[in-house]
Amino acid sequence: MSHWDHFHHTEFTMQEPWNLTVVQPAVKPVFKGDAPLRRDALQDNLERACEHIRVAQRYSRSKLVVFPEFFLHGFQPGRSNEDWIEASLRLDGPELATLGRAAASAGCYVAGMIYEVLDEFPGRFWNTAFILDPTGKLALVYRKLYAMTGKTRPGDVYSDYTRRYGGAGSLFPVLRTPLGNLGCLVCYDINFPEVTRCLSLQGAEIFLHISSEGRSSYHLPDGGWELARRVRAYENHAFLAMSNCGPVLDGEGPSDVSHGHSQIIDFHGKVLNMAESAGETQITAEIDIEALRRRRARASLNFLAELSPGIHAPIYAAAQNWPLDGWADRVGTGVTDNRRVEAEVIADLTRRGVLTAPQRAPDTGAGRLPQQE
Repeated sequence: MSHWDHFHHTEFTMQEPWNLTVVQPAVKPVFKGDAPLRRDALQDNLERACEHIRVAQRYSRSKLVVFPEFFLHGFQPGRSNEDWIEASLRLDGPELATLGRAAASAGCYVAGMIYEVLDEFPGRFWNTAFILDPTGKLALVYRKLYAMTGKTRPGDVYSDYTRRYGGAGSLFPVLRTPLGNLGCLVCYDINFPEVTRCLSLQGAEIFLHISSEGRSSYHLPDGGWELARRVRAYENHAFLAMSNCGPVLDGEGPSDVSHGHSQIIDFHGKVLNMAESAGETQITAEIDIEALRRRRARASLNFLAELSPGIHAPIYAAAQNWPLDGWADRVGTGVTDNRRVEAEVIADLTRRGVLTAPQRAPDTGAGRLPQQE
């Protein structure tokens, strides 16, 4: 079954409000310093996640539990592609089977992310979001579209990827459930409004922003990323749940590299609940999908109904920004390769008059952590 098959028309009875829980877990990195892969750390993270699912069901009666990026792997800057390939999992592997049993026992949907390897694309690893249904089965797969690190993005191998998985729609899968229509995006994707707009045009009503955010000014509350989340929810008349990592356990750096502040936002762009710190916690909010549907059915300030894609399509079609299939013939090694391509794109946009060159040398972005993208 292709990812595109998840988008289909199914009728459900009117859904009463239900609880969504975002987990901000403590995470033990699977790499520490120069040591080899610590599989016991991954197992510890997995057991911790299963306990969080049980707690969310027991105390909040949650119907959907959302975990952050890296909740099983942790994050260790500076590791090679080969290291992350070794640490990567498979969607049909024992780890998701364990999470599936926890989801089935709790009777809820579970969303999260893994580093993944695919036999169809050897020598590559992917940042892959997933949703498990209340029977424990894999119900949706989304692979991160935007990143500047060594992982492969669908656009890097666009022609082959869309041929294998069902066309352009496979990049924006939507899972239709009795709770509402669910779509995922990962971390850096939030900065590209096209991602959530495409998910909305596929029917998404609830965005699951599976993230891992540090302490740069643009990550913190009232920074660019939080503002982007609220705008994405408002402009698409959609709920948005963002899960961020909590403290690092048994790592080599500080334990509080994440700013925390996981949040749940309603379709007006209002924050319904937010974690108050970077500590390990859960937050829960009530999701009234009928209220969202009444808003989307209103013939006033209805941005989805009033959108005219044909106005914008020619400009997008003619744009020459980041290349499709840019890493189809070889695998990019990471930030250095991607920054080189980015510099070439900026130079080309400047030559064509899309950008205007500054009078002073531009900020290089030095000092930013790879995990922040």
